Amino acid sequence: MDIDALHSDLRKRLDVLGFNHPLPLGAIGIVSAILDDLIKTSEKLKASKQQISQLQQEKAAWDLGVEPYKCDNSRLLAECNELHLELVKQRDKFVLANTELKCRVRNLQTDKKQLEERCLQAEAKIRQLQCGDSKSKKDGANMQRKPFVSTVRPGQYQPSTCCGVEKRESKCCCPCNQARKTEILHEIERLQVETKNQEEVIEAYKKQIDYRDREIQRLGALFSGGRPAAALAKDCCYRNVNTLAEDVKCLQEEKASMQNKLTEALESQQSASKKIQKLSERNKQLEQELKEIENVALSVESEANLNILDKDRENSDLQIRLQRSNMKVKELETLLTARTSGSTPVSSSASACSIDSTLQNALKQANEEKRALYKQLNELKQREQTFLTDYEKIKSKYSKLKLKLSNQIAFSTTDCNRDNAEIDELNQKCSALEMSLKQAESKRDQLTNDIKKLRDNFTKLKGEGIDKDLRIAQLESELCLQKKSTTSSIVVPPRLRTAESAISGQTSLSVQSAFHRVERERDAAKSEVQQLKIERDALRNKLKLATKSQMDAQSKHEETIISYSTQIAKLEAEKRDLMCGQSSSQTTLHLLKEENRELQERLKEVESNFSKLKVSHSQLKILQEQTERTMLQHQNRLFCSENQLGNAEAKLNQVDGTIESAQKDIGKLRGDISVLKASNASLQREKDKLLMDLDKKTEKLYTVEAELNTLKTKKAEMRDTIDRLERKLENASVDNFQKDSNLRSVATETDTLRKQVATLKRSHDNAVTENGRLSNDLSDTASELTLTKRKLAECQKEVERMKSQLREYVQEIQRAEELLCIKEREREEMLEHYKSLSEGVNMLEVSNHTLEAESAEAKKLLQEAEGRINGLQERVGLREAEIKTYEEQINGLSSNIVKLETEIECLKEENHNLQEDLDATKNLCNKLDLQKDKLNAELEEHSSIREQLNKENATLKRQLSLAQTGDKAAVDGLQELLAASRAEVEQQRIVTNQLNQEVKTLKAQIEELNLKLDEEQRNAARNEALANEYSVQLQELRRMITDDRFAQVQSREEEDYNRYGPLCK
Repeated sequence: MDIDALHSDLRKRLDVLGFNHPLPLGAIGIVSAILDDLIKTSEKLKASKQQISQLQQEKAAWDLGVEPYKCDNSRLLAECNELHLELVKQRDKFVLANTELKCRVRNLQTDKKQLEERCLQAEAKIRQLQCGDSKSKKDGANMQRKPFVSTVRPGQYQPSTCCGVEKRESKCCCPCNQARKTEILHEIERLQVETKNQEEVIEAYKKQIDYRDREIQRLGALFSGGRPAAALAKDCCYRNVNTLAEDVKCLQEEKASMQNKLTEALESQQSASKKIQKLSERNKQLEQELKEIENVALSVESEANLNILDKDRENSDLQIRLQRSNMKVKELETLLTARTSGSTPVSSSASACSIDSTLQNALKQANEEKRALYKQLNELKQREQTFLTDYEKIKSKYSKLKLKLSNQIAFSTTDCNRDNAEIDELNQKCSALEMSLKQAESKRDQLTNDIKKLRDNFTKLKGEGIDKDLRIAQLESELCLQKKSTTSSIVVPPRLRTAESAISGQTSLSVQSAFHRVERERDAAKSEVQQLKIERDALRNKLKLATKSQMDAQSKHEETIISYSTQIAKLEAEKRDLMCGQSSSQTTLHLLKEENRELQERLKEVESNFSKLKVSHSQLKILQEQTERTMLQHQNRLFCSENQLGNAEAKLNQVDGTIESAQKDIGKLRGDISVLKASNASLQREKDKLLMDLDKKTEKLYTVEAELNTLKTKKAEMRDTIDRLERKLENASVDNFQKDSNLRSVATETDTLRKQVATLKRSHDNAVTENGRLSNDLSDTASELTLTKRKLAECQKEVERMKSQLREYVQEIQRAEELLCIKEREREEMLEHYKSLSEGVNMLEVSNHTLEAESAEAKKLLQEAEGRINGLQERVGLREAEIKTYEEQINGLSSNIVKLETEIECLKEENHNLQEDLDATKNLCNKLDLQKDKLNAELEEHSSIREQLNKENATLKRQLSLAQTGDKAAVDGLQELLAASRAEVEQQRIVTNQLNQEVKTLKAQIEELNLKLDEEQRNAARNEALANEYSVQLQELRRMITDDRFAQVQSREEEDYNRYGPLCK
């Protein structure tokens, strides 16, 4: 009762789900477990989908939260890069300014040294002149006081002269030579100063290069380590602001166009009212045709349902047949395994005959089933052709109806297009007028900016002229102070006033030269101011002309706008008149629209029925493919069974040959056969034990030789022992021959297995190559998409780069203006500094030189800034043109992207078809499972044979131990007999030498046999490793096949639910 209750519950549940297949009692446990797994998996799927949706929402929230940080990051990176550039430029300027100042300082130091030397020379001259004056005064006083006294001196005595004193000194005080020396020294110092200045300039340039290299390294590290600024700018949340503005403009334009279309539609209603009667008649005809089509569709649906039921029955019959064929194949496999595993040699021939007869009967039945399946397939193909012909007829009728409807719509659209063209022309004229107004406004803005710049330059020049006037006034006041100080100074003797007057004359000359320079600068500044005034007047005249032309253009535009407004008013009046007359036509239009909606709904119903028919047709195709696959599977299984039969027959022939040879040798060597079997097993698995046995045998030989040396009376017994050893060697050789034959048989079996595995791998590789080809196609399309996206990104990057360059140019202009302001402040500071200083004329001259140089540099900077501004304006125009071209390219690329998306959809459909092909390959994997099961059975048989051989080895070891005990008793007897055989030692030595030679040859043979054993054991280890690998692959394939079967079961259940769910309800 419990089983019946379970069966009824499962049957109800399967009927609810749409599984109407028969349910045997043996499958209740599996089906119940599968249903429980389905319920659990459906619940888990729902939970996982909810979790995925929650995670996606959280991800979106995080992305929105991260976007402002991305914007800040990109902005900060741009600011950091700008600051680094400013630092580099300021460092360069600082280094250059420092070098220039150092050069000036050195030049000033050299000038100072030269002036100090001149001052010392002048002081020396003054001292000489003072000494000369004092001597002349003393001489004049002496001449006045004392009379002339003539003295008589000896002839040898000569008065001392100044020339003689000079001759004693080593130095030459000639003024010509001193002047040359001083000039040469000054030139040397000047050249040294120049060389030092050039060295410092070179060092400054090297520093600049080092700074630039560091900056390059920093930027390289930034781009190599983290994300670049351009990539971060892509993630910026404000990157699509321009596109949004463009979208807004496009929407506004679309709104205007839609309004125009509404007006056109209202105008076309009048023409449509005349055509409504014709359309009503045509609609009646179409309704009749639709009713006919509905009747045809219902008949087709009923036929399709009947065909589906028949196909289901046929499928169930085919499944039963498949199960029967599988049972027969399994029976054949069991017979083959029984034939290969444990049959005796006597009853082998009779069993082989019975198995052959059963296999032939099974092959005949399989061929008959194959023919029946081919007949069914032909019948299904004929039915499919009939369905296709019906489908084409219905499709032709539907296309004719569509053509009729399109013709009716075309008549109504032609009238609307004419009115749209007129309105488009008016809109184009208005847009052209608006563009001309915008251009005039842009020109006006440019002119105002130029005027502002000129005014700023004029004010700067005025400020410079005022500063120079202040300097002149300060210098004049300083001169007056100096003059007062000279007048109020202490009275000096007349001889000394000459020197002071000379110095004051020099200072007055330097001050006058400074005045002349300042006056020249003032005159130059005034001339520049006059030129600027002239330019200002010219620009004012140009502005007046531009304003006049603009006013004329505005007046013209206003007139055109007034004319267009009158036309629009006329059109609106006409529109109102039309609206008044269209109230009656609107009601008829509403009625026709309702009728059209009903007809469209009917068409949709027909299309849905047609789609259902398509689904049924596709299901029939799938069933045909499944039947073909099952046929191929049966054919492959038959081929495999035939191959296995051939292999089994070959093995049977080999076994028969071995049995005949064994029957001949049974009478002679039955005991030797058991020994050989044991040695075979021991040679396969226990190499070390055999080596130990061989070592023992060699030790026995050496002991026998020692005993022969001591005991010469054992010839006969030694000959017996030699005979025994020869027999053992013969037995070992026979064992080796049998082992070789067994290894060859195993090698043939492994070759067959490898061939089967190779075929399986080839089929798998073919499937993998097809998947790889499809993946390559997808990757190609994806790469093309990525290339297009990269092109778009590059275009956007170029646009952003152009904008950044414009910003940099504007910043450079601002920096130039700031530098000018800074220099003006420095000038003011220098003026204040020079006001406080009153040390001498030399410092004033130096300050005047620096001011002249700075003014020249400021003029140059102003000219360069103006040139840069003009160049930047030209670049801005060029860049705007380039931006327009880039926008056109972006539109083209967007159209290409749409095309690529359509191609991607086609590729997705192809991938879906390929997935169906993969399902076919999965069916092939099922076949491989069966073959691998067979291989596992054969491996189990081999393992059972090995166990039997191990048992025989144990029995042989016991026999060897008994033989060793018998050998010990024989040795004791030999020791007693050796006492009598000492006289025959000399003869025995000759025999022992011969035996030693024979033993050496036997040892060589044994080593060869050991090497062969090593090779055979390695081959056995390789075969075991291959078997392990195959077992692992089998497990993986079983898992894959179980997963695929589970997926197929789920898909079939869903399809059955979709088919039979509404019918059950």
